[in-house]
Amino acid sequence: MSEVVVPRAADGGAGDGELSGPPPVGWGVLGASSRVAKLAMLPAIAASPKARLVAVASRSAPRARGFGAERAYGTYEELLADPEVDAVYIPLPNGLHAEWALKAADAGKHVLCEKPLACSADEARRMAAAFEAKGLLLAEAYMTPFHPRSTVLEDVLRSGQLGELRFAHTSFTGSLPQDDGHRWRADLGGGVLLDLGIYCLAPLLVAAQRLPVEVVGSATTGSTGVETSFSGWLDFGNGFRASIECSYEAAESQVVEVSGTEGSVLVHRAFTPGPDDTTVHIRRRDGSTEDIGWRGADPYRGLVDHVSTVLQGGDVLRWPVARSIELLVLVDTLRAAAGRT
Repeated sequence: MSEVVVPRAADGGAGDGELSGPPPVGWGVLGASSRVAKLAMLPAIAASPKARLVAVASRSAPRARGFGAERAYGTYEELLADPEVDAVYIPLPNGLHAEWALKAADAGKHVLCEKPLACSADEARRMAAAFEAKGLLLAEAYMTPFHPRSTVLEDVLRSGQLGELRFAHTSFTGSLPQDDGHRWRADLGGGVLLDLGIYCLAPLLVAAQRLPVEVVGSATTGSTGVETSFSGWLDFGNGFRASIECSYEAAESQVVEVSGTEGSVLVHRAFTPGPDDTTVHIRRRDGSTEDIGWRGADPYRGLVDHVSTVLQGGDVLRWPVARSIELLVLVDTLRAAAGRT
């Protein structure tokens, strides 16, 4: 499916003979009391000169003062009816992504939806088709690629300096106490594969540039019926194979390691990078090593800046919806391999 991007109409015309740039994109946030919204996305929108936090909606705390928005609503429908909201960020539980993204499309709003974009590839395809038909932008709020170190890693993987790829291992694990939150509810798209597994799989697709030809999956299921730990083995063909581990039960780990015939690359704290995370470690076939890096940054700010620039007509999506759908195809395949259909 093609990626359709319709720039936000710029009303900044000439004043006193001078051209002005496009105005900031007007953002609205559904579910502003969510953890990721409060701690990451709301501050990023507020800090971006390309964005304007027009409105928030929260059923539990509809107060603009607490979130720094110009307006606050007690229902999501009120926010979607706000004519000054150009784009909507959706950090709701996974099982509500499709419902509210489609309602936003019906209201004529562009959408940046938290990862995973949907609970299945078919659901994501339906969402993408609806936005394409209306000429609106749908993007997944997967922030890791918008950290400068991720650009370094992608350059290494695509440069050929590792030779022919042979092995990869990705791991995202940590202890998450069971509660009544959405991660532990099957009806809301809970489970570790859709949550942490997305991070493990994305860099493998970047490295391989294709879906695997064979997968094996194994899941540990908790008392609420969702996967609490998941491991997988993937054969991408041409001699390249990979393993993944994601868990709510195991000790904390965030690792990406890819090995080829000429060298390997290793990244720690791979999926939640911040200002202090700047380097990837290269080990070459001759035993020499090198740390390659760039500056650190807030990836959420990078995400907001990028999507706002796309809506202003100044860029194209670096993480298009087709890539989000490809990730969910792989999730569906692994889930089926583990007998979790």
